[in-house]
Amino acid sequence: MKSILIITILSFLLIGCGKKTSNDYMNTAQKNLAAKQYTKAVNNFQKVVNEFPKSAEAPEALMKIAIIYQSKKIPNLSPQESLEKCSSYYKQIFDKYPKSINAPRALFMAGFIQANELHNYDKAKKIYNLFIEKYPKDELVTSAKEEIKNLGVPADK
Repeated sequence: MKSILIITILSFLLIGCGKKTSNDYMNTAQKNLAAKQYTKAVNNFQKVVNEFPKSAEAPEALMKIAIIYQSKKIPNLSPQESLEKCSSYYKQIFDKYPKSINAPRALFMAGFIQANELHNYDKAKKIYNLFIEKYPKDELVTSAKEEIKNLGVPADK
């Protein structure tokens, strides 16, 4: 009976010690980035968001994912698909973590990608207006207003 109890306790300890933390996933993802293993990095950052959504690392992980997609580093994704994912991840930061330090910049970047990369001006305008409404004192408000004013205007004009 004693041996069963000891085995049970040891099993719980070993299983409990095997659980990764959000920091473990973040560190692994950073190592993946350093090794240019971008798909693995995205997967590990996504684990932070999925398994530890209330952690301080979750909004940072979403930001890292968005940046990876923005730099078009995932193989077998067209530039268009990569940028659509990028904008979506930036928007998720605002949607899930509006009080995060990254939320204002991420929301602005979602609009910027929509306007300047995907040329989806209606969506960009909505995002920029949401940004101005939610973060009226942010330093990027002037840029957002300029972006709205120049939606669809070629850069060389």
